[in-house]
Amino acid sequence: MDNELDLRQVFYIIRSHLLSILLFTIAGGLIGFLITYFLVTPMYTASVSMYVTNNENRSDTSITNGDLTASQGLVDTYIVVLESDTLLSNTAKELPYSYTPDELRNMISAEAINDTEAFRVKVKNADPQVAQLIANTIAKTAPDEIKRVVKAGAVEVIDYARIPQTADWPVTRNAVIGALSGLTVAILIAIVSAMFDNVIHTEEDIADIISIPVIGVIPKIDKFVKKGGY
Repeated sequence: MDNELDLRQVFYIIRSHLLSILLFTIAGGLIGFLITYFLVTPMYTASVSMYVTNNENRSDTSITNGDLTASQGLVDTYIVVLESDTLLSNTAKELPYSYTPDELRNMISAEAINDTEAFRVKVKNADPQVAQLIANTIAKTAPDEIKRVVKAGAVEVIDYARIPQTADWPVTRNAVIGALSGLTVAILIAIVSAMFDNVIHTEEDIADIISIPVIGVIPKIDKFVKKGGY
């Protein structure tokens, strides 16, 4: 039997296995939901934003395009300093917790804000108050350490971190991914099973095998017995 399937055959295969495909989809979504619900810890993100200037003396209010370009160039350097062991060690000393620099580094991320002279530091933690405290402590310790290392420019805090109210918990996303995975697996199983199915189901299957058109089909007649007769 020819193992190639056209779109119409694929449609019929999916329709004939619709119940099992639906069950696979529901099971996949449920598995994704349960794994996330029981095994993934919801995380809270607190962020603090800071502004970079290439001129430590801010009494001069005139800012040129060259100043802005220089400030943007310093952002990447400042972010590197933010993730250094020295700055994170100083931050850990200010915290009422026994975090190591590596543990803090795994919690934080920093990026420039829309290619401007400002950048944002984000801190993720299972406790929203701890996330806020770490972010604000970094804002406190970063300016002096950056000034000591870079010896150019300055950093000022734009916004301190607030206590995050919503957790980053991908329950819905993982449930949808699980459902789509179950749907895909079910359809693939149905199609592969049909491609390797050598059982003759219709007269078209016979025609495909022997390459001769079917002239007629003997119908199936159910046996029955009449009362007082045959």
